[in-house]
Amino acid sequence: MEMRERWLQIEAAVEEETKKESIEDGHSPVKGGSEFGPAPEVDKMTPEMALAEAERFEEVIVEAADVSGIVEVSGFKVEPPTIPDVIEIIHGADDRVRVGNTTVYPWRTICHLEIAAPNGKAYIGTGAFIGPRVVLTAGHCVYLHADGGWARKIRVIPGRNGGSSCPSSGTSSVCPYGYADATQYTSVKGWVNNKDSDYDYAVIILPANQKLGNTVGWMGLANLSMGSLLGLNVNSSGYPGDKPYGTQWWNSNNILAVTGRRLYYRIDTMGGQSGSPVWRYKDGQRHIIGIHTTGGSPYNGATRINDDVFNNLVNWKNL
Repeated sequence: MEMRERWLQIEAAVEEETKKESIEDGHSPVKGGSEFGPAPEVDKMTPEMALAEAERFEEVIVEAADVSGIVEVSGFKVEPPTIPDVIEIIHGADDRVRVGNTTVYPWRTICHLEIAAPNGKAYIGTGAFIGPRVVLTAGHCVYLHADGGWARKIRVIPGRNGGSSCPSSGTSSVCPYGYADATQYTSVKGWVNNKDSDYDYAVIILPANQKLGNTVGWMGLANLSMGSLLGLNVNSSGYPGDKPYGTQWWNSNNILAVTGRRLYYRIDTMGGQSGSPVWRYKDGQRHIIGIHTTGGSPYNGATRINDDVFNNLVNWKNL
C-alpha cells in the first residue's frame, strides 16, 4: 500500500508539472559578470511536442574528455561558507557512499562550490566541468533571488576531499587541483526572471588563465528521450552539507518519472548537493542527463537536459 500511495503521489505531481506552460523565451541566456554567451535560444517545448518526443528513442550526445595531471592556481582566501538553507531528502536508509579518491575520473570533474552572495551570506553547492573552463550547476547557485541576485564570487574546487580551507596557492591533499575564483556566469530567463525550477540551470565561467577542465577533464552531455530516461539507473555525486566539510558523496537510483523539463528519482541528497551532475553510465562512457536542483517527498529532482538545455550547454561549454 505504501508503494502504491507513493506512485499516486508521483503521478499527481508529474501531472501538475506537465500542465505548466512554457515561459516564453525561458531558455534565453542571461549573463552575470562580463559579456559572453550565445544568441538567445527560444524554448520550443509545447505539450504536443512533449507527447511526440515520448516516441523518440534516439539520443544526442557530446563526448567526454578524460585527461590527467594537476595544475597550480592562486587566489585569495575566503572563510568556509555555511550550509545552504535548501531542504533536501534522504529516502529510507541513507546509502550515500563517500568518494575516497577524488583524483580519479570522473570524481575529479565534480566541484565543491563556495558561494558568496551579494548580501554577504555564504553558501555551498556542487558543479561539474563540461568544458575547459565551464562548470555546470544549478541556477540557484549563481543567481540567488532572496540574497540580491548574481553571486559576488564563487570559488570552484574540483575534486575536493575534505578540509576547512584550501592553500592560498598551489595544491594540497584536500584540494588536489587548487581552485579558481569565478565572477562570470550564464543562466536563463526562466530562472533569473521567473524563478521557475523547470529552468534551474546555469554555468560558471572560470578565468581565461585557469582552464582547470583541461586538467581534470569532464563528462559528456546527453539529450535522451522520455522512453530512454524512464526507469534508467543514474548516478549523482556532490558535496552535501550534512557530511564532513568538503567531502564528496555518491548515490545511485532509477528515474521514476519524466516530464518535458524535469527528472524525478529517489537518489539521496542533502543541502549542498544542488548543481550535482546526474549522469548515465553506459558502455564505459558517462553522460550528464540532468542537473540536481530539488529535494522533497516522495522524490528528489533535476532539471532535465532536453533539447533547449542541451543546445545552450553545447554553445556554452567552450566559452
